[in-house]
Amino acid sequence: MITNVIESINSVLIKTRNLPISALVKSTYIGYNALFNQSGREVALMITYGQVYTQFLVQQTINPREVLLTGNFRIRVDERWCDCDKFQKIHVRCSHVVAACKHAHHECKNYKHHAYTLESVSNMYIGLFRGLCNEAY
Repeated sequence: MITNVIESINSVLIKTRNLPISALVKSTYIGYNALFNQSGREVALMITYGQVYTQFLVQQTINPREVLLTGNFRIRVDERWCDCDKFQKIHVRCSHVVAACKHAHHECKNYKHHAYTLESVSNMYIGLFRGLCNEAY
């Protein structure tokens, strides 16, 4: 495992091998800045097209391979709590919550966590990386 990590880092930094540490830091900073700017533009584009939730939440909602636990589970939908702990830990509706909402004729969409909205994700990309002020050092 360690060897694979070292090899992958080595392949990333191969172009900057003989550079001083300040150049390595600057190169890494510029690379992450480009990555975050690109991700921010992608999220803004998704919001422009009317998408509300992240792709992770959509995939979690329609995952057909999920193993359902058998037994009785207590659910407190108003508190976003279920015995299986999935609702509390990763803030994704579990199958028990979906079944309870269907039985009570409630909309399941009301119980999606705000962290999975694209608006919340786009706030993460705002202002994290600023341009380098003084490149002389």
